Amino acid sequence: MRTKLVAALAATTLAGAALATAGSAAAEGDAPVKAAARAAGAELKSAVSARGNVRLSGADRYETAVEISKSAWDQDNALVVYLASGTSLPDALAAGPSTLGSGPVLLTERDRLPQVTRAELQRLRPCYLVVLGGTPSVSDAVFADAEQYADATGCPA
Repeated sequence: MRTKLVAALAATTLAGAALATAGSAAAEGDAPVKAAARAAGAELKSAVSARGNVRLSGADRYETAVEISKSAWDQDNALVVYLASGTSLPDALAAGPSTLGSGPVLLTERDRLPQVTRAELQRLRPCYLVVLGGTPSVSDAVFADAEQYADATGCPA
């Protein structure tokens, strides 16, 4: 697990926060949790439990994948980004455990790279991009579009 997420979880646990849900009335003790999360660089989208467990979410599955990536990966430290279809999920599901912590799994539409995914690729600037699935899942045009954000210069071989 990445250092900033561990720090946010530890701060959350130490604060002894009650369940707090984004968009709901602030729970008592919620302020220290959110402050600790912000200090650690994690934006809590849905909920933090009193035990320090976190629910990460976004407006849709593409944004949720980005929120997960942001919680675990700092700028410029993802060796690989795995790009999978956001509409046909078996490729992403199969890859998740196989990444072995080398980088996040981001989602795309078949024929268009969503802006939120594009922005995360720009933030991460991975060494390598691995597109999961064939052209029925992710088109060659989207592969080429996403590939511009990967740069192996200065990366381990």
